[in-house]
Amino acid sequence: MKTTFKWLLILSLGLALLGLFAGGALWHALIAQPDVSISINGEDLDLQGLQSVPWFGVVFGMLAAGAVVCLVIPLVLLFSVGLPLLLTLAILAAVAVGLLSLGAMLFSPLILLVLLLLIVLRKKRPKSPAQAASIAR
Repeated sequence: MKTTFKWLLILSLGLALLGLFAGGALWHALIAQPDVSISINGEDLDLQGLQSVPWFGVVFGMLAAGAVVCLVIPLVLLFSVGLPLLLTLAILAAVAVGLLSLGAMLFSPLILLVLLLLIVLRKKRPKSPAQAASIAR
């Protein structure tokens, strides 16, 4: 099992690295083409001006995006999906325990009667010769 997880980790890191290289290659291809323009909400994005972005801004942006992907999204999913499911199951378990305890209290005389009948009507096992000899002494 450990080997499977190691291989999955290696493959996922390789895929992330491949995506990083593909994004870098796409970025360089867009910068090299002067006639390419990207329009977002009607505003043209100046690709030539983005070449002069300082490296610390890019690193900070990548760290912020990594923190969002690795911390914020799992916590949001945990609290928005996992916590309501846990609370629902806890409430259903409490209701089930309450119903079972109420049933046990209501049917306890019947349960005791059935247990007494089982004890009285069970088959008597014949005693083995070793047990009979130890009782006779």
